[in-house]
Amino acid sequence: AKMWHIFAVSSLSVSGSARAMGRSPALADRRSIGSLHVPSLGAAGRSPALTDRSAIGSLDVPSLGIGTIAWLGKTDADKARIAAVAARARVRGLDFFDTAERYGATPLSLIPAALAGLGLPVDKSYLGGDCESNLASWGRGAMVATKFTPIPTRRHASDVVDAARSSRERLGVDSIDLYQLHMPDVIQPLRAFGVVDLKDEIYWDGLAECYHLGLVKNVGVSNYGASMLERAQEHLARRGVPLASNQIAFNLLCQRDGSLKALRKGEELGVKTLAYYPLAMGLLTGKLVPSNLRRAVLERKISPQRAADLCRYLEGGSGGTAGHVAPGGIRPLLAVLTDVAASRSKTPAQVALNWILCKGALPIAGASSVTQIEENVDALGWRLTADEVCLLDVAAEALPFNFKGCGFQTTDSKFVGYGFERWTLH
Repeated sequence: AKMWHIFAVSSLSVSGSARAMGRSPALADRRSIGSLHVPSLGAAGRSPALTDRSAIGSLDVPSLGIGTIAWLGKTDADKARIAAVAARARVRGLDFFDTAERYGATPLSLIPAALAGLGLPVDKSYLGGDCESNLASWGRGAMVATKFTPIPTRRHASDVVDAARSSRERLGVDSIDLYQLHMPDVIQPLRAFGVVDLKDEIYWDGLAECYHLGLVKNVGVSNYGASMLERAQEHLARRGVPLASNQIAFNLLCQRDGSLKALRKGEELGVKTLAYYPLAMGLLTGKLVPSNLRRAVLERKISPQRAADLCRYLEGGSGGTAGHVAPGGIRPLLAVLTDVAASRSKTPAQVALNWILCKGALPIAGASSVTQIEENVDALGWRLTADEVCLLDVAAEALPFNFKGCGFQTTDSKFVGYGFERWTLH
């Protein structure tokens, strides 16, 4: 991966007047963040993220969130780079970060949880990553959404409450802005033997208790299809709790398999759809080149499985997570995307993100550099015309395949060490 400038960032300085007025600190006029000097934004440089806003439950957030799954911070240099990215995001008004208790962990760490579900005497202590703890400093003052992981050993509503308390402590906040279930209760280690123990309603009760205890300000779900979303919304409503959001894989290449139906159901119920993989793991940026991906494998910058899947989407082919991709891959769509971007003086990525906004969803876009933060910001403050959306829709619908993810990261399943556990957006 390309190395970007690294800034040393210590503590984050937030305008006290902004807090006193109840505004997001990202809306404040900032001049310094730790040792990093940040010029205040005058009228000419005002970020569109300050005015292009959306509602998620009680939250007033920019219409584009920042995903933190890649904010691993394994080295001091990585931590300094990510701190600078987070600081720039906040200065530019992108003050809504999405994380999870598992971000930073490995898929293999779910094996003990699954084995404990079989009754085996294994360690079933905290199995998450360290992203939440890092966001206690990187995201201080921003709005942060995090997620609860359904696993076999979490069998009671109190387990959701306990996990929320732990996430709150790691994040260093009094109340979590948005607390989401990471997926339906699909981790069922005894499924092959005909034993399935679904606990989704128990988890919904847990969300309700978190809300009424004041541990969380809003609750959401992830990877729910239309029917399950409606069930969850009705269940929570009976407990006096509004369902704020549903986070699903959604982009120009990922509209089938129930995604659009879930989006429309969310609009009907007043539940905001958050879109992860909004750029289809970089495919919709127009920057990925098969020869470069194959070279990156040799340089050990990307896994062979991920590179192979990305190349299948770009060129066509069969196998891996991608499955069967028609010859020519996504090139016809990329051609239209590039033309629309050129006519708008935007990048293909900005157009792809704006298309999601036009569909009524809020993209959760990753950012590993200050440059990417700036590109994300400029996806806001404007909208594609109906004709431009139609052009992109026609090009996307003409592709006889759907984006399913790459390698071990998929749109319809979670790799849990012993295999993939899948959900459907029904």
